[in-house]
Amino acid sequence: MASEKQIKANRLNALKGGVKTGAGKAAVRLNAVSHGLLSKEVLLSGEDGCRLAALRRQYLVEFQPEGELETLLVERIVSSSWRLRRALRYEKTHNKTGGNYRFGSWHIYMRYETALEHQIYKALHELQSLQACRLAKQAADAQTTL
Repeated sequence: MASEKQIKANRLNALKGGVKTGAGKAAVRLNAVSHGLLSKEVLLSGEDGCRLAALRRQYLVEFQPEGELETLLVERIVSSSWRLRRALRYEKTHNKTGGNYRFGSWHIYMRYETALEHQIYKALHELQSLQACRLAKQAADAQTTL
């Protein structure tokens, strides 16, 4: 446990450094983002929001979700697909700069890519399962009304 003297020294030291202004905080906001695969934000600065919106529209038309849960699953597919595209761009850039596949953090990157693919397939499977149940129920309801 820290003594009173240590706590006071820590508080004084904390006042000396760090980003204080809104402009400074905005400037360093994405310092930790190296590849963006784990970013909380789907769209990073420098990426085309129109392309993300187009991908979203395309998937909404293709999957035609009904209800909140189906829409949520389509949104998950959009988000993971967008991040996977980012991963593939990162891989392409890494290859051009002579990246070493055997050393460093490359295995971690590959794990991210695999996890993104898994997220897409899992959400797709769940969406297809929900839609099949919904369509079966609609067909059964149609039979009972005849």
